[in-house]
Amino acid sequence: MFAPDDLDKDRCIFLALCHDIAESVVGDIPTFAGVTKEHKFKLEDFGTRYIQSLLNPINPTLGTKIRTAWLEYEEGRTAEARFIRDMDKLECMIQAYEYEQRTFGEKDLEEFQGLSSKISSASGKAWLELLQQERQAHFSKRKRRNLLIFVIGAPGIGKKTQCALLCQKFGFQHISLDDVLHERSHDPTYPHAEFVKDCLEEKVEVPRELTISLLERKINEGIEGGKKWSLVHGFPECIQDLVEFEEKVDLTHVNKTLLTSGSEAVDELDVAKRIQDFRVRNAEVENHLKAAEGYFKEINGDGHVEEVHGEVTQAVKEFIQHVEGRA
Repeated sequence: MFAPDDLDKDRCIFLALCHDIAESVVGDIPTFAGVTKEHKFKLEDFGTRYIQSLLNPINPTLGTKIRTAWLEYEEGRTAEARFIRDMDKLECMIQAYEYEQRTFGEKDLEEFQGLSSKISSASGKAWLELLQQERQAHFSKRKRRNLLIFVIGAPGIGKKTQCALLCQKFGFQHISLDDVLHERSHDPTYPHAEFVKDCLEEKVEVPRELTISLLERKINEGIEGGKKWSLVHGFPECIQDLVEFEEKVDLTHVNKTLLTSGSEAVDELDVAKRIQDFRVRNAEVENHLKAAEGYFKEINGDGHVEEVHGEVTQAVKEFIQHVEGRA
């Protein structure tokens, strides 16, 4: 509970619950529904009276407390009530922003931002400012195209080698997820360093949200350092990785290339199992990437490094031409 220290936190929780109890009877009536403020109050008033009548036979005191708390909230009689009213409006704005993120920035729910003028408490305004800053950054980020190539492929196919060659040839930034995680796990200034280190040592997957934030940070570092393009390998490992990346970082992360091994004859059972696991896990990712016409290249990773590199280089050149043609 983030209520200021000078407020009764238990009272804040009770007020919030009682406010929702009224809506459980009549529903959450939005501002744009065309219902007047007076009529909305009347509907919710009868909702709390109904709850009170249900409780009267078994616990009339509780029924009275709920109705009193609801009136306290509606009329803003106390500092606790005013704070919870602010949080109710802020929560609505946060939900609108989250929907904007889920629709990849295609939805601009600016109308919900009008609620900001109704937030009056100092703590409410502080939270509001953080939300507005994050929302502004979100839309600014959407206007900027992150030029990425995801290098995805089965184990032992030489992804890292091809990335190194491409970076040398084109001046790209190479982002290896494993390298990023190890780097941050030893960074004393990074607040989650110890947690990431433990995840790596215990072979526990780092939470997706944390992984994506680290990748975004690395991409931005490259852009600031003059690296227009980034090669990312080790991510995504599943469709959920890719979808969440699109939601939080960029829908128009321009290019993806898939390196696959054409050889079925694998002697090492462990490697064979890892390749099979990759194919199963990666099937949805592959289909998702293929859905974006012109953004996907599949390359046979068998053969000499130079031979594969020739095909990869040609694919990258086509990617660059594709982007420049859309610019």
